Order: sequence, then C-alpha cells, then structure tokens
Amino acid sequence: MDIKDNKGASTLSISEDVIASIATTAAKDIKGVAGFSNRVPDVKSALKGKNPLKSVRVLKNDTDIVITIYVSLEEGAKLTTVATEVQKAVKEAVQNMTGKVVSKVNVVISDVEFNSEKAEETEE
Repeated sequence: MDIKDNKGASTLSISEDVIASIATTAAKDIKGVAGFSNRVPDVKSALKGKNPLKSVRVLKNDTDIVITIYVSLEEGAKLTTVATEVQKAVKEAVQNMTGKVVSKVNVVISDVEFNSEKAEETEE
C-alpha cells in the first residue's frame, strides 16, 4: 500500500505481513477464538514465493483490502457469532491503523479445539 503526500515526494508502504499481524492481533481477543490455522496452500502463492502456510491472506490494491483469516474455534463457541465478531474486529483494526478501506473480511473456520480433560472424563 502506498500513501503519498500532496507534493508526491514521500511514500509510505505497509506490507501485507503487517496487515496480517494487525488482523491476527484483533481476532485473537475475540471470545471463542482458540487460535489460528494454516491456510490451504495454493499454487498462485507458491509461485509468487509467498509463504502459503500463514493463517491470514491479504489481497490489496490501490483502493481496498480483502482479508481472509483462518481460525480455530473453542469448544462450545457459536460459529456465526464468533465469525461476525472476528469480521468486525479485523475490519475496524486494519482500517484504523492503515487508513485504507477493508472491503471484505472472510473468516474460515478450519478447526474446533476440544477440551481434552472433558473428553477423558467422558471416556471413563
């Protein structure tokens, strides 16, 4: 992302990794998010030399940003509630910190983490 002043002399670039970091920081504070999962590798990212195993994918152009975040849910969390809250938090945090419009936040629920203590008690 490039931001230029009125004179066109200076430029500020914000990397996709920084945007991804802002997104994960905002999402981890949401109740029901247990953690983050690695996204499914795609050929396009591999060819561009990007790390296909990151938990956030950022697509940006001159006007907006599209973010896809892969999360793991806690046991008993409501999927739709958590996904909606993650979308709101990520969009607000990225827009406030970068000044760019986030047009879409996709939340992919890729895992549910079950409490192993409860599972052991059930087995006995």
